[in-house]
Amino acid sequence: MLIFIDTEFSDFINTELISIGLVSQDDKKFYAELPVDRRDCSDFVKEAVIPLLGKIKDSQCTLKELNVRLRTWLEQFNNVDEPVVICYDYAGDWTLFCYALFDEVPPWIRGTNIYAYINDLKQELFFRESGLERHHALHDAMANRFSFVLELAELDNALPLATHFPKSR
Repeated sequence: MLIFIDTEFSDFINTELISIGLVSQDDKKFYAELPVDRRDCSDFVKEAVIPLLGKIKDSQCTLKELNVRLRTWLEQFNNVDEPVVICYDYAGDWTLFCYALFDEVPPWIRGTNIYAYINDLKQELFFRESGLERHHALHDAMANRFSFVLELAELDNALPLATHFPKSR
């Protein structure tokens, strides 16, 4: 099972998680926002990210609540007969995913960088046709799912093999 992720964060230097969005191959979605201090954010984040927050009902939570919500959501994939791969296009997304899980990623989950397998034209098409805004963690995760070229990733053996995953049962 591939799960596509995106995060928004305060700044590249003093990075604080602001929001996290995940969407699975079969279109199950997760989204959460953490409280943010605008003073800690870059000008870009203030202009492009902050205005998009607060639009999804019940998405605001504390870091502790995020940890519980995310673990609960991920658990639905623990019983699938295939590996669970978190697909990110920026290494910082994986780092912030691990942070949200208090650096205790379940052993049946792996991460892989899919940046090289994102089709930019398909991603642009996604945003144009959907009307969704960029720099919203859930929207960007959905765009990555839409524009990911699985066949190229498979040709390059870019996805972790099932044999690399411990059995969760």
